Amino acid sequence: MDKFEKQLIRTELQVGQLIRIIARLNERLNELEERELARKVIPIHMRRQAQRS
Repeated sequence: MDKFEKQLIRTELQVGQLIRIIARLNERLNELEERELARKVIPIHMRRQAQRS
């Protein structure tokens, strides 16, 4: 293997790591967005029920 091939393999491994990191960050962001949405939606739902009764 020449220097170019070694560098290419190293770059591919780094890209793979970055993809996994981005995937984890994306999952975390989705969890946070769901939690934030739930925090907003539940009070609206409760207010609507209170108005009906």
